[in-house]
Amino acid sequence: MEDFLIGLLQFLFEFAIEILGNWPFDWAVSWKNREKADAQARWCFVWFILGGGLAGISILVLHRTWIAHPALRIANLVLAPIVSGFISQALARRRQRRRPAIIPRHHFWQAFWFTFGMVFIRFAYASR
Repeated sequence: MEDFLIGLLQFLFEFAIEILGNWPFDWAVSWKNREKADAQARWCFVWFILGGGLAGISILVLHRTWIAHPALRIANLVLAPIVSGFISQALARRRQRRRPAIIPRHHFWQAFWFTFGMVFIRFAYASR
């Protein structure tokens, strides 16, 4: 039971860090105007690279993962980008009332790809 509790706390801690890691970047792009779909795809690729780069830097500083159990690491790989995207979309909807040019769907995908890049690199290269 103790191992399960430790694993769950490790999962929640790293999950929260990865989701909150996107927040400052989401606020920085809130001023963007409406863009075409191909430009949005390019921005999602840029966010994926930025997330992977941040994860690479984090591996240099913290080379061990907080999540020790493989099943929880896989759950983190799947859930963190989705939850991060929905949180970013909810924040964008709230800010959209003051700035109608904000598109919550774009914020969802940018947060999703940023977090996925970060989680993917940490999943692949961080040691257990």
